[in-house]
Amino acid sequence: MAKQIITENTIIIIGKSISLGAYMDFFRKASGKDVPPDFQGWINSKAGKTIKEALATYADDARPKTMTEKLSEERFVNISKPDKAFIIEFDRTLETLGFDYGNSINGGGDGYGIAYGKTGTKSRPCPARVEIKANGEILLRMYFKNIDKHRQYIENAAQHIKDAFAIDWGDCQKCMATCKSMKVYSIDGKLYDKCCHSIAFFQNPTLEKLPDYIALYLEFNPTKKPGM
Repeated sequence: MAKQIITENTIIIIGKSISLGAYMDFFRKASGKDVPPDFQGWINSKAGKTIKEALATYADDARPKTMTEKLSEERFVNISKPDKAFIIEFDRTLETLGFDYGNSINGGGDGYGIAYGKTGTKSRPCPARVEIKANGEILLRMYFKNIDKHRQYIENAAQHIKDAFAIDWGDCQKCMATCKSMKVYSIDGKLYDKCCHSIAFFQNPTLEKLPDYIALYLEFNPTKKPGM
């Protein structure tokens, strides 16, 4: 198949005859700027538009933005105001703890993900991730180790915190001979053997519950204090 030439009148169609790399090269040359970290999510949101239409907003869309500005982009129009308020405040709070989202919200038609990483480091260890579903609903995921050491805290935490650990799904399927990430712990005398991908999910997080999420993070990371 002949390589399709991109022009300003080209209709953006993802996953067809034009590769992501080709789109990236075109926008680099046309704008004179490098593409943003979440270019794939951005170009996916422009599907059906012409290159000329996408270029009209590219300079503004590609610049570093606050979370408030980022969520005002057209691709996030289906996120509710309360959910946007949660994401913005969660972002602000994690920033005080030394984490940022890297100005990158990746994904596409099936949803987006906001992954946080340690500011100023190459490894960027991730404490949390906000998932944005295709319908605009959000989900908060947090990452923890040594859960059993914090058993008493979890057992006495608010029910929506406890429920994220005392779950009846996501059991470890022993898909690998050895797994350093499996989570084995007890809650209220019941033993849990969970896959690392199944715990600490919080459906429909809200601003009212945000202090509980941050308190949980600080329980597992007691040396991390806001503003440090």
